Amino acid sequence: MARLLIVSPPLHFEQHLRRSFQPPLNLLYLYAYISSRGHEVELLECASVDETVAAIIDRSPDFVGIPLYYASLENTFAIVTRTRQRSPDIRMIAGGPCLTMEPERMIREGGFDFGVLGEGEETLHDLLSSAPNEEAWSSIKGLVFMRDGKAIVNPLRPPIASLDALPFLDFSVVDNDYYFSFQQKMGIPPTVFLNSSRGCSFRCSYCCTPVLWPGPVRRYSPQRMIDEIRFQLERFPGAEIGFCDDSFFSDRNWLKEFLRLVKPLSIKFQCIGRADHLNPAVIGELVDSGLTYIAFGVETGNSSRQTRLHKNLDLAKLVATMKELSRYQVKTKCFFMLGFPDETIEEIAETINLAVTLKRLGMNLFSIFPVTLYPGTELARQFPTSHFQCGLDAHLPEIIRDHLEISQADQERLDSRFNALLTQRQMVEVVSFAWEMIEKAETVSVDELQHLINRTEPQSSAPVVTGPHQEK
Repeated sequence: MARLLIVSPPLHFEQHLRRSFQPPLNLLYLYAYISSRGHEVELLECASVDETVAAIIDRSPDFVGIPLYYASLENTFAIVTRTRQRSPDIRMIAGGPCLTMEPERMIREGGFDFGVLGEGEETLHDLLSSAPNEEAWSSIKGLVFMRDGKAIVNPLRPPIASLDALPFLDFSVVDNDYYFSFQQKMGIPPTVFLNSSRGCSFRCSYCCTPVLWPGPVRRYSPQRMIDEIRFQLERFPGAEIGFCDDSFFSDRNWLKEFLRLVKPLSIKFQCIGRADHLNPAVIGELVDSGLTYIAFGVETGNSSRQTRLHKNLDLAKLVATMKELSRYQVKTKCFFMLGFPDETIEEIAETINLAVTLKRLGMNLFSIFPVTLYPGTELARQFPTSHFQCGLDAHLPEIIRDHLEISQADQERLDSRFNALLTQRQMVEVVSFAWEMIEKAETVSVDELQHLINRTEPQSSAPVVTGPHQEK
């Protein structure tokens, strides 16, 4: 059988390379499946490009599999290039969201031999099993491969019909002490993360999920989830369970049965979901069954924008849900986005002020992100000449400080257009200001935002760029 090294690439936050606060869950699912089929597999986690390349060369596997994410794309390409320079016989396999969204571009520009589209377990197994036989590659559904300098993209593979057939995760292959320590530093209790489903029943225009999981939501059965929870807590007694599903509450019948089964375990759990799927009765059942934390994707405080994004979140229900969760002292986090291509200053004020309302009602945590158009999404198709690929973690105070002393090239990047309303520098200032005002629970006015934008002048000698942004 083939020897596969699965690599979790280091994340890149401006000048800082680091690992995440939670294990690479998608790679753990791949590891569990591929190892159960008899292949020799190792999962590698490193905090830098140099460390990753050295580890790959030292292990000298037959194949290296790396997921592609836009946040770490530069690092991943560097890993592939430098590995090839030192060990050209190792075959490189790409996977992850970027590969599925842009297969031909990613496999070609990244210098990969193969790519695995969408759900990777079965396609990766078939590739590893047939690797010596090049004639078999064209018949493997979900596979992308290079032939005579051309990227060949095979048809997508149907999704796995029964998630219950997948093996339990093996967290012993990652550094759990590191993750638990990192979580505690962030105020998060030691948590074992799992998925109870794949896909999402909503089709938000900014989201990659409709492309990555085009079919209906598939769920593990409630009993299968209980079995895995028991299995994991035997290994990590006292840990909480964190469900990473896009919408944990969307199937009311599934949720009711799961809560009935999980309550006797007396565990604590966290999840992600839609606030308008909840009501006082359901919240009470969740709390009785061990709920401690919920994260909500809010995105925008403008109802019309909610409709145009196909998110259709009921903002009144969001407010009512936050009140009820605060009554139970359930910790909450909300995510917001600013800078849609045609967003107005009035909409920005609405989003900030909705966040302020939620903060006053008890929202514990929040994040604000500049909007990014991901290739292949409906939003990207709606605005094909839009010029933003921001790459700024503007919500982080230390990143704002980093921009006080930066190179001329970065100055010019900041002075280029983010959208029709704002330059990237102005976007940084608006998000930083929004962060400050939400923390203080103080509403903002359109005039305040306009004044902030007007005073944020270009600082580079280059003219403000108004044409489409070109990625490096």
